[in-house]
Amino acid sequence: MELKYADELKHIGTYPQIDAMPASPKYNTPITPRENYRRFFRGEKPMWFPLSTDSFKFDPNIVPDNISRAFVSEVDYVPVSEAGGPDWFGVMWEYIPMAGGSMVKPGSPKVPDICEWEKYITFPDLDKLDWQGCADRNKEILQNRDRWMTMTMFTGLFERLISFMDFENAATALIDEDEQEAVHRLFDKLADFYCELIRRFKKYFDPDMVVFHDDWGSQRAPFFSTDTLKEMVLPYLKRIVDCAHENDIVFELHSCGFIEPHVPAFIEIGVDCWRGQPMNDKKKLVDMYGDKFIFGVQVDVPEGDEDAVYAAAKEFMDTYGDKNVLVNIYGRTNPKNSALLRDYIYSLSRDKLAK
Repeated sequence: MELKYADELKHIGTYPQIDAMPASPKYNTPITPRENYRRFFRGEKPMWFPLSTDSFKFDPNIVPDNISRAFVSEVDYVPVSEAGGPDWFGVMWEYIPMAGGSMVKPGSPKVPDICEWEKYITFPDLDKLDWQGCADRNKEILQNRDRWMTMTMFTGLFERLISFMDFENAATALIDEDEQEAVHRLFDKLADFYCELIRRFKKYFDPDMVVFHDDWGSQRAPFFSTDTLKEMVLPYLKRIVDCAHENDIVFELHSCGFIEPHVPAFIEIGVDCWRGQPMNDKKKLVDMYGDKFIFGVQVDVPEGDEDAVYAAAKEFMDTYGDKNVLVNIYGRTNPKNSALLRDYIYSLSRDKLAK
């Protein structure tokens, strides 16, 4: 199929290389991808559907969580072979190659009694880190801002509780009346810490978006009820969301698992977007809440010829062409088809929004 807007799809250079990924191409678009994202999140009309390939992650190794979780993206890349180790709070993580991520070894929790967590947890002093040196080291990346820049925040409130206590103990603490007050104290202190971290991100790196990781569900169901979420987690998450907005930063919740029942609750506290996993009925959710919330929708890169790639792009546009969604192009094992899918969605959405 013929690509419209072929001139806009020309490669006119590359962006600075980050970590071990190949340098990303720069396109001849009428406005920058960053400006297109900004229009989208401001409720203005973008020129094409914002694509995952129009953004980049900046996750510097000055943040211990990024190293422990094998998620460093900056000039001084830390390979996964060196990932793991202590996070912000001295909890030791181990990188698991088969899982493609890190985990805390269960069985010896750092906090054996949540009611006395202050005995075991020391909050880091952010003033002791060389933030300016990190910014200077990554000057080329931070000043080349045609694309939308995100920074990841590991580890969220419930995930942090799990890292301190192991999963079973953390889940119990959320609903045990004898432990809830201590969890509130911890989450209150964590919210202060995360807000200060956001202010440092803003001052030294100026991200467009923070992506806050806090998994709330399994393959089939949430880990806890919405009532528990509202009582124990959301008051503190709202403070973090508000802090991001006060610093002109978009707030994305990254929460894995089936958490459809929680969607209205986190919309209420001002979360800007959530991509979610395919076990959630994204089409239903977009139809129900898409007029007041941004969902990310996954488009799998097909195998096969160019017709198959066009068919995937066309199916996506037929389903979501009149909605406000972020486009996640998933599956990079076929670089040729990945690039072609990106071009087709750009062209089809560009055509749709031009009308």
